Amino acid sequence: MIDAKNIYDHIYHLTETIGIRLTGSQQEWDAAAYLKSQFEKYVTSCSVEQFPVVRRALQEESLQVLIDGNWEPVPIRLFDMSPYTNDGAIKGDIVFFDSHTEYQRSDLSYLEGKAVLHYGGDIEVEEDYRRIMAAKPAFLMMVDTRYTAEYPISNSLLPALVRKYGAVPTVGIAFKDAWRLLTKGAKTAELVAKGTSSTGVSCNVIAEIKGSDPNGHCIYMGAHMDSVEASVGADDNAGGCAILVELAKELSAVPHRHTIRLIAFGAEEQLSLGSADYVKKHAEEIRDKGLFMCNFDSCTTAFGWNRITINADPALRDRIRTEFRNREVFYEENRNLDPCNDAFPFMAAGVPGMTLMRNNCDKGRFYHHQPSNTIEMLSAEKAAQLAQACAELIAKMADGEKVTMQIDDTTKADVAALWTEIFGGWNNE
Repeated sequence: MIDAKNIYDHIYHLTETIGIRLTGSQQEWDAAAYLKSQFEKYVTSCSVEQFPVVRRALQEESLQVLIDGNWEPVPIRLFDMSPYTNDGAIKGDIVFFDSHTEYQRSDLSYLEGKAVLHYGGDIEVEEDYRRIMAAKPAFLMMVDTRYTAEYPISNSLLPALVRKYGAVPTVGIAFKDAWRLLTKGAKTAELVAKGTSSTGVSCNVIAEIKGSDPNGHCIYMGAHMDSVEASVGADDNAGGCAILVELAKELSAVPHRHTIRLIAFGAEEQLSLGSADYVKKHAEEIRDKGLFMCNFDSCTTAFGWNRITINADPALRDRIRTEFRNREVFYEENRNLDPCNDAFPFMAAGVPGMTLMRNNCDKGRFYHHQPSNTIEMLSAEKAAQLAQACAELIAKMADGEKVTMQIDDTTKADVAALWTEIFGGWNNE
């Protein structure tokens, strides 16, 4: 059985002993070493695959705003993939830009040279990103409108769009601070963001429970081990990694027909670079042998509800629902595509799958990418219940005959378009 205490202990080690696990950092590598040592207690085959990443070392970040003739500091978080301001401070008049409606304008040139208060924390539509970069703002202050947060949220620009269209310095500011700037009539902002970027190395840790059938297929299970700046990422995603270790213990106890491969991914916070790298390296095998992908991300919150994104045919969705209900595990089902999780690259290779999450507010988790994402927010018991349901589902899949598990043609077309737009397609396969 899945042990809640073991889950708690793994989360504690990843967050309290190791701490913040930025992409390519020593702490991310420490997490990889720890997870490998835990996997090796249960599996005979465990390996590490490296891949290049951008390693960032932030030295200074500050934002000053002019309100009623006085300069006031505002806490910020520099976005991953954002350029620095190493040549000095950047100053611009503040322009409020509601991203939910303002992209309808035919002309965004009025943003040139401005400090743009971008009401909306991500720019995921390629044409929107292209247009705002073409407008040449001085810098962007991103307000994540999903959460009325007291702290700035650490997010990332999309790497493929940065490579294609460039970037301006981009920072996150807290919802409450954005509100204050607007209601107090802030006129001008000055940004300093100094640091260095270099080529670093991240990794994926791969634990395999080999199936008995030499002609069998492969079920993939995953969770990412990195976290964002200023957050130990207890729920995002030390909890998912803890579940993965417990599943290695549970599923390795008896032999299965099909292979089960459990992967702790690096660099998810740089937009699933680890899972994309793995899929590109193993694309032929995944297309030929891949049966299903089960991903765990932010699924251990103490209070809230299960929310599972399932991208699969109706028969498989019904099968998952039945298996979970048999253990009295209920969930809100989401069928929308989400390119910002580690299951998506497997979908690009034609493998259906699901990502398990637990929400505690309508848009996700109120501590998302914040310092408050700590072990005190979690329930190892809730995580164990969810993991046990998954273990029984995956065991039955791994013991059964090969059945058709697929993604419908319309979804495949949408996946292919997003795979090309956000991840650059198969050019690095």
